[in-house]
Amino acid sequence: MHLSRIAPTVLLITLTAGCGGQSAMAARTPAEAVAQQAKGSTGVKVTKLVRLDYGKAIPTPPADDDDIVLVNIGEYSESRTTGILRLGAAASDLTTTYYRTNIPEDLKDVIPDDLSSMTTRAISIGDSGTYEQRADRRDVPAGKTWLHHSGPKCGMAARLLGALDARAVLSPKVLQKLAAPAPSSGGIIDAVATVVHSGSAAQAEFSILAPGDDPVMAAQLLKQSRSAQVSWQLWVGPDQLPRRVRLITADPLAEEGVPRTAEAEIDFTGWGSDVSIAPPPKDQVHETGSCLDPEPQ
Repeated sequence: MHLSRIAPTVLLITLTAGCGGQSAMAARTPAEAVAQQAKGSTGVKVTKLVRLDYGKAIPTPPADDDDIVLVNIGEYSESRTTGILRLGAAASDLTTTYYRTNIPEDLKDVIPDDLSSMTTRAISIGDSGTYEQRADRRDVPAGKTWLHHSGPKCGMAARLLGALDARAVLSPKVLQKLAAPAPSSGGIIDAVATVVHSGSAAQAEFSILAPGDDPVMAAQLLKQSRSAQVSWQLWVGPDQLPRRVRLITADPLAEEGVPRTAEAEIDFTGWGSDVSIAPPPKDQVHETGSCLDPEPQ
């Protein structure tokens, strides 16, 4: 994971289930319901929209007239991800596109808004690691189209920070925390009656430690994530499968150029769908020593 892309996030996740069968109907909690879905070879379709807010403006280099223009639009202001997850195999195939939608009107002729070169597809398959294909072919040698890396330390930073991407939200520990507050009526979502759990916590409370983690790095990342606060709403249906999650994560101490807040909407549709996730052809893969994001940020 590239730490520069770790952003405070407002995350809206909508999960639309295919009812999940009788075993899912018997689940007592969202964590149990998702765990039952993970027992088979089926998966779920994903659509995610992320919006970033970088806070106050920062000065750009002087123009020809020596004026300094205050603008803080970041590398991108929106990302849109589509693809599939297969929970039981810890596999995913996700493609993300990036956009600038926050360019000031008087700068639209100066700042480019075409970020199609950043389009990224990432295939992650359990212990096999992550394969990445980017439109601008960054770091990919001639004759290859994919980068690949597999290592036990990859993903550690995001896990220790308590980053809440689409995969992390469906993990047992996160679902248990999100569903802990007493529910209230949530209305009709995806044609079913729901209840909603609402709460807030420091992002550090979502950090997950694992055997073999670097203790120094773990301490540094936990300290870094303590300034970020997460508030959430989790909507679940009668079968306990999550239908929608809203996560608002804000970091008032974020460094300059790093988003202070972000807003995301994620749909999970077709629970129990048959999905197939396979690695790219070997002759198209270049091995890299750098960790790759299984869910492009």
